[in-house]
Amino acid sequence: MRAALAAAQVRGSLIQYLTTTYALTDSDTRLALERFLGHPETGIFRGPYLRIRTPFHKADD
Repeated sequence: MRAALAAAQVRGSLIQYLTTTYALTDSDTRLALERFLGHPETGIFRGPYLRIRTPFHKADD
C-alpha cells in the first residue's frame, strides 16, 4: 500500500472518529470542529512532516 493512501485513510478515519465522538449539537461549533480537523494548512493534520523523494542517488564515498 502506498504511504500517501495509507495516511489519507488514517486521517479520514480519525476525523470520522473525532466528529462522532464529539457529536456536537450546535451547528456553528460542529462546523468549526470540522474545519479545524479538515483544513490542510491550519488544521490538526498540517504537513507534510516528512518528504521522501525518489529516485535516490548514490552518495559519494
